[in-house]
Amino acid sequence: MRSITLIRPPVVHLKRDFYGSIPGIPAGLAYLAASVRQAGAETSILDGYGLAPHRFYTFRDNYRARGLTPEEIASMLAGKDTVAGISVHCATEHSMAISISRAIKERSPGTPVIVGGYHATFVPRDYIESGVDYVVMGEGERRLPALLEFLEGGEGRPDIEGIASVHGVTERENIYSVDLEKQPFAAVDLLPLQNYWELGYSHGPFAGRYMNILTSRGCPYTCSFCQAPAMCGGRWNARSAERVLEEVRFYVDEYDIHDFHIQDENFALDRKRVQDICSGLIREGIDITFCFPSGLKMETLDEELLDLMGRAGCRYFSLSPETGSRRVLDLMGKTADIDRVPGLVKKAVSIGTSTCAFFVTGYPGETEDDRRETGRYITRLARAGVDEVIMPILTPFPATPAMKEPSLQGFTEYDQLCFSPVWRSDYRELDRFRKGVYARFYAVRLLFHPLKVLGQLFNIVTGQAATKSEMTARRMFSDLYDRFIRKRLPREIPERSPSSQPVDPC
Repeated sequence: MRSITLIRPPVVHLKRDFYGSIPGIPAGLAYLAASVRQAGAETSILDGYGLAPHRFYTFRDNYRARGLTPEEIASMLAGKDTVAGISVHCATEHSMAISISRAIKERSPGTPVIVGGYHATFVPRDYIESGVDYVVMGEGERRLPALLEFLEGGEGRPDIEGIASVHGVTERENIYSVDLEKQPFAAVDLLPLQNYWELGYSHGPFAGRYMNILTSRGCPYTCSFCQAPAMCGGRWNARSAERVLEEVRFYVDEYDIHDFHIQDENFALDRKRVQDICSGLIREGIDITFCFPSGLKMETLDEELLDLMGRAGCRYFSLSPETGSRRVLDLMGKTADIDRVPGLVKKAVSIGTSTCAFFVTGYPGETEDDRRETGRYITRLARAGVDEVIMPILTPFPATPAMKEPSLQGFTEYDQLCFSPVWRSDYRELDRFRKGVYARFYAVRLLFHPLKVLGQLFNIVTGQAATKSEMTARRMFSDLYDRFIRKRLPREIPERSPSSQPVDPC
């Protein structure tokens, strides 16, 4: 079986996107690396962000990248008998992955290049047409070892479902074929963990040495703007409570980790599993904290479960009402009862757990009246004690119904699909609304929860973080230092410019 170097691209975001993502430990890539290594392939990870997290450079004029350049990544692979496997998690990494692939092919023409990941699953032909050799669609734990086995001596079209190549696309037959219970823990030994811990921020609120973990995959809900239904086929796959506890103990014992960021799409779907995990943490006296930066579904929670989670160490979670308008909820295909959220927030306040409410504005059909309803609802949550509000502007993603919406066209490349879609004709109007929401939210919080607001300011000054917004404020100062003080690089960083063809939204 061929050896493989799995590559995390550098972080990329639009220069105009003030709300760019906060990078964290790439858990999904580390879990994949562990499975491929267990299958018998010599495996390494080249972390294009984690190896140089303080490096900023301009990428293709309109974007800012952070980490290694494509040329540097290619030079680190030169002369090695390895397959390059590039992970593409989100649309903003689309052209960066192409640049990395082309740089590798230019430096080492004989090196096979494979692309996989969430975003790549839905646009495999784009990558094949750009010169990538293979695309692994969906879960890679079985498909990637099978492909590496094929590359050991095979030619032509690999007879593997869920693989794209110049010979065509073999669609996925099995959406979920991996028994998570039998998969190894993430190969975090292959990552530059210390670099992440020294940053002082992550995807979830930073509280010292932490580990990103995944205890389940998928989501049975069908929100029209989310890729999860297409990725998982409406299914949910989870590891047992016993296996989750075993992994937590492993990181505590081996890495002295006491804070966990659970990145599941739907952690609490199985109530008994949650109860068993939390009861196990309490019973065994495992002294940890944990948070849910990717959120929890309000449909899966109640006050009794929150109380148990709080006693087990839950310090932060996000909920996603998305809107305060029931009419827009229906348009989105969401069935949640948003009237339950204020009660959940009040319970979280009573047990000392920080909360975030996540909203989306700009959904097709949303009116001024709907936005006013959302504003009133957010005021209600602010009075209840929610600690922060996050509101991206809707952008369509491949394989979602929103991608075919006529009112959501206007982008020219996948890289523009982010929280601040500046290409939207109504972007300025929506951005004004968003900023007004933030101003109103913090004004209400200051009026009804002045001590909590002072506590947030104290956290920003001291470098602590109970919420993402506190951490983001802190990160902004750190980024300014990196860009303008540490900016003296030993050499000029070159740019590569993959051709940017308009994409077919269908």
